[in-house]
Amino acid sequence: MVTQNKKILIITGSFGNGHLQVTQSIVNQFNEMKLDNLTVIEHDLFLEAHPILTSLTKKWYINSFKYFRNMYKAFYYSRPDQLDKCFYKYYGINKLINLLLKEKPDLILLTFPTPVMSVLTEQFDMNIPIATVMTDYRMHKNWVTPFSQRYYVATKDLKQEFKDIGIPSESIKVTGIPIADKFEEEIDKTSWLQQNNLDPSKPTILMSAGAFGVSKGFDQMIKEILASSPHSQVVMICGKSKELKRTLSAQFKDYDNVLILGYTKHMNEWMASSQLMITKPGGITISEALTRQIPMIFLNPAPGQELENAIYFEEKGYGRIANTPEEAIQQVSKLTHSPTKLSSMSQTMSEARIQYSTYKLCKDLLDLLNHSSRYEDVYGKVPLYAKLFVK
Repeated sequence: MVTQNKKILIITGSFGNGHLQVTQSIVNQFNEMKLDNLTVIEHDLFLEAHPILTSLTKKWYINSFKYFRNMYKAFYYSRPDQLDKCFYKYYGINKLINLLLKEKPDLILLTFPTPVMSVLTEQFDMNIPIATVMTDYRMHKNWVTPFSQRYYVATKDLKQEFKDIGIPSESIKVTGIPIADKFEEEIDKTSWLQQNNLDPSKPTILMSAGAFGVSKGFDQMIKEILASSPHSQVVMICGKSKELKRTLSAQFKDYDNVLILGYTKHMNEWMASSQLMITKPGGITISEALTRQIPMIFLNPAPGQELENAIYFEEKGYGRIANTPEEAIQQVSKLTHSPTKLSSMSQTMSEARIQYSTYKLCKDLLDLLNHSSRYEDVYGKVPLYAKLFVK
């Protein structure tokens, strides 16, 4: 419970939707708690600091999954042992300081890797509590902020990775990655499938086109999946690609075992009602799938955080990596013809999942807030820097 007026500043980023989804889950959880003395504000720091450059960088980031994989790989894996080395370490510093002086938050929560924060903690003696929500399953140095009071991580294995680089154990909380509460709710799978004119007795394979950022080849992939697994049915989520939905809908209009959908707000229901999912290994998607205990096939994961997520999930038995569509089809065939294997994978996921991760994280944040110091005690040299350099 918050007994005094307190403010949390969430620093997020719009490079992919995952960080924004985590932020929204946390904001929603605090709203549900109805804490009259708590104010939560959120800012996309890099976009607000440098809108044009950030927009260009976001376009490069999105296209890097298709066209610039080696470039992104070099960026992601560069100098892994040099924790203080990052080419965008000072990116957004003036905007950040302006935000701090304007909002005067009692706690900063990072849902996006923000190396500039380490400049304030190391060089400006800023002691305001900082907490970090790690949105993937393997550590990366850009998530590390010296003197951060909390790291919220997905697994005990990730906690050990942080401990191995010198982060105190008491600063690391294994809460799981924050996802929407609806993924914890019971779903009537039979009713849901029947509502959508599908057969509840058949294995349902869930595919997401939006996950891959491509719009070609899905028609052939669906046909080959059904040819190798004729006892199954496919649900294809086309995302925001109206052209893809129109094309696939025309091709499969006479199939009673194929459902083509556009953008949907019901991924929760589809995950709960499916036996297997073909997706990319984004941190939020796979956390939702882990909660729903739906095994996954990761199609050609991009180097970087997604590949690391895929490797971790494969090692744990939650999913399998397929580097080509042909491999994915083979994996689908093997698993749909082996319901005991699918069931075993689901059981493994059930034992590993962490329930109500967002609530646990927010409860701990409130504890941090109740022990935070006065404004005058925490900002160190930040006001002096602002007087000299920040306009």
